[in-house]
Amino acid sequence: MSSHKKSAKDYIGRIRHAKKPPYPPKIRRALSCALVFLLSFSLTAALLIYADLSGRVNNLGASSLLGRTPPDSYDGRALNILIIGSDSRAGKGNQTLTNNDDPTERSDTTMIMHISKDRSQVNVVSIPRDLIVDIPACQRSDGSTSKPQRAQFNWAYSIGSLGGDRASAVVCTWKTVEKLSGIHIDESIVVDFNGFSSMIDALGGINIYVPTKINDKINSGLVLEPGCKHFNGKEALAYARVRHGVKGSDGSDIQRIQRQQAVMGIMMRAALQKNMLTSLNQLYGFVGNGLGALTMSEGLSSVSQLAGLGWSLQSLKPDQLLFLTLPVYEAPFDHNRLLLSEKKAEPIWDSFINDTSLPPGVEVRDGNGNVHTITEQTPASQSPQAGASPSASASETPATSGSISQDLRPAEDLRQSGSLNSKLSPEELAELQRKCEAGI
Repeated sequence: MSSHKKSAKDYIGRIRHAKKPPYPPKIRRALSCALVFLLSFSLTAALLIYADLSGRVNNLGASSLLGRTPPDSYDGRALNILIIGSDSRAGKGNQTLTNNDDPTERSDTTMIMHISKDRSQVNVVSIPRDLIVDIPACQRSDGSTSKPQRAQFNWAYSIGSLGGDRASAVVCTWKTVEKLSGIHIDESIVVDFNGFSSMIDALGGINIYVPTKINDKINSGLVLEPGCKHFNGKEALAYARVRHGVKGSDGSDIQRIQRQQAVMGIMMRAALQKNMLTSLNQLYGFVGNGLGALTMSEGLSSVSQLAGLGWSLQSLKPDQLLFLTLPVYEAPFDHNRLLLSEKKAEPIWDSFINDTSLPPGVEVRDGNGNVHTITEQTPASQSPQAGASPSASASETPATSGSISQDLRPAEDLRQSGSLNSKLSPEELAELQRKCEAGI
């Protein structure tokens, strides 16, 4: 057979199948250098982003007060997170979010978030700030200890923060919640005014259907007619916090909780609609804006830990996020204070403790804004063991003030209502909100 020198033309039809394409050495070196550069650039960028986000995280630093060390990971475990909305006016941006110049910091909103072991469900229960509870003795960072007392729930935060120490404030609220519920709290997050506002601004604002007229120039500054409104962070915060001047409202914290839960659901849907979990730029902006105004306990103050938790929840759908409010009733000694309906609250506590479904009869608002009552029974295989009552110690704690614990008259529960003070049904409101978010 004759041999001849092969030209580049001979490779044209074969090169795509070649195991080792006949690139000249100079081209191979150039490609290798380019690949190394891209990998180095990507790695450097990732490290810079990680360092930047890590630098924005505020660590609560409360482990010594709690006497606990968080686990290395929450993988494969149910998780209970205490979420505290602080009304602090301190810090950049907070002073502009309210016309109240009170410098003290209090617990404005408190929720317990239960994330199921299999990450298929997140249940969030709101604790009214006006609820009368037993506040245990609380050790503070300065070495002092408060006296146990029976008082309004949000006092626990200010009792702990004597001297302005946020870690002590959170720990006192943390211990009060555990005493009230029997639930072991794993971690905590404090969100101040600026944090709430900045996260909404990072979403580009949110659309909210306002069901009733609001005229509250003095407190929140809100003057609104019913209808679909686009709110920036500051406006959404005012709407979530407004208590006065709301048509059809009695000004109670229970009705304000409804708006807060609705706004949180809208935020979740807005983030999902923008596909933030797959858009690095938008996700970075949203997370970056929020982290600087959040104060988290040690187990959540690591960006890698937060990222891992977020990734494990990536498949969560809005209808798997359920909000509920503790069953309470008006205190007979003061119509501005609330008492816990313990028999109705205990099954709720137990569902958190045992990582089971919420009990039948509980009214919930899901992440889509729909309001319904739980009707399905928890499977027998998941039910708490007979005789086990983890929250019994909390309900049997004697009161230190006789005027509060004596002569309690029966009263109707102040239940969460889907109406948001409107004459419209929950279904009608949910549909109007959906159209509002869609811009219809």
